[in-house]
Amino acid sequence: MNLPDLAIGIDIGTSTTKVVLADARGQILWQTSASYQYNCPRPRWAEQNPLDWWKALCRCTRALFQDHPGAVSRVAGVAVSGQGVGVVAVDHKGAVLRPAILWLDQRCAADSEDLQNRHGDCIARISGKLPASYNFDLRLRWIRQNEPEIWMRTWKFLTPTAFITYSLSGRPVMNHSDGGILLAYDLAGRRWSPELLQLLDLPERVYCELAGCTEPIGAITSEAEAETGIPAGVPVVAGGEDTSAAGLAIGALMPDTAQLSLGTASTVNVPAARNTMHPRLLAFPHVLPEVNLIGGSMSSGGLSIQWLRQIFFDDAPPDDAELVRKAAQLTPGGDGLIFLPYLAGELQPIHDGFARGVFFGLTADMGRVHLLRAILEGLAFAIQHNLSIARTVGVAPSRLHAVGGPTRNTLLCQIIADVTGIPVHVMDEAGGAALGSALLAASGSGFASLHAMQAAHARVRAAYSPDSSCADAYQSIFGVYLDLYPQLKHLFVRSSSLANQFSSRWMNVHVH
Repeated sequence: MNLPDLAIGIDIGTSTTKVVLADARGQILWQTSASYQYNCPRPRWAEQNPLDWWKALCRCTRALFQDHPGAVSRVAGVAVSGQGVGVVAVDHKGAVLRPAILWLDQRCAADSEDLQNRHGDCIARISGKLPASYNFDLRLRWIRQNEPEIWMRTWKFLTPTAFITYSLSGRPVMNHSDGGILLAYDLAGRRWSPELLQLLDLPERVYCELAGCTEPIGAITSEAEAETGIPAGVPVVAGGEDTSAAGLAIGALMPDTAQLSLGTASTVNVPAARNTMHPRLLAFPHVLPEVNLIGGSMSSGGLSIQWLRQIFFDDAPPDDAELVRKAAQLTPGGDGLIFLPYLAGELQPIHDGFARGVFFGLTADMGRVHLLRAILEGLAFAIQHNLSIARTVGVAPSRLHAVGGPTRNTLLCQIIADVTGIPVHVMDEAGGAALGSALLAASGSGFASLHAMQAAHARVRAAYSPDSSCADAYQSIFGVYLDLYPQLKHLFVRSSSLANQFSSRWMNVHVH
């Protein structure tokens, strides 16, 4: 009889669910994924059916056991990571009551600005973050005000990770890494804060119980076995938020290594001591105990590149070798064109759901190559903006471990190194957050060492060193980048208000 010696790691992304099977050495034996869409029922809204995540997971796990039937008896544990701060409302029977509100959603921008103006200092002091439109807790306030019938029927509000672990185990538990991004979380006390719950006017009863990231929170139920094929009784470990789970997989474990994840959104985070925080940055628990991640999330990192592809590059992708070569021949700053990468508002460090994308310095002799270079530099400036604030609290990494699809763009990686002045190591991600979840599952179920598994996996695929000849130019251009947003901030708010007014008038005239 085979002893349990395999771990299943699951990651619930914005567009894809990934599943990996790993052994005690941290080696991936099998992996697959299944995709789905999110919806925008109104401007600046973003919603998704939580059952799409569950169906995608079931397709993946059934494919796993179909390909490897012998693995069924060897699974020692399961753990989940997922997109942070999404809101899933369930009743006492676990039924989903409405579509999940995703991190991309901007409907709470006005509430976040009001809360920030009135109570921002107190919230930041306790939770390690300022109110922003993406906050989980603000969506709860919105549901109570706008959908009171849903509020009355809701038993628990779950994150995507907590929803899947609940679906697997029957227990509504949120891991500290996931819960630590919520405004109601006491970062120092590692608990829900009574003071913040009172300030937010939210009851603790609708929040989940908290658990350590390697803590077993239950076991696969017979109902979950019937749908996933994972044997009933296999331990379900609490898991982690996807950023910190991915950081574990790529070796972002110490303060000398910043984690850079480039995707639809982009994040840059640095492991730091438990009490390290800055009000303009996001500080939340790493999946490792007694460690925080401090840094920022940028809502339109890869999204900006995707937008450029859709609008201007029908005949060639923006990572086409010839286009990248031409963009690389431009001087730093692309002949004076600067891009603010705020296509979906912005998270850290400006915390502004009203912010919008801007090209500054356009001239008639510029073409799409200039736009490409400006977007790549705008993403690098957003990363540097967060790192420059982290340095003020003593967090100064000496290298960036980077993952994500945009790292295939060699010019982008070089620009990030040049702008930040930090070497960029593109990691062999081969599993990402799903692998990080597998490491947590293996550790939590007791059959392997988390650190030994991680060390066996992390490998550098490509390295980029800063070009010192660009340093002065980028430092000057970065100064202009920093000056642009404060001068435009009030105009973003006015523009959004006008757009809402005109949209309402148009709807009233044309619908009725």
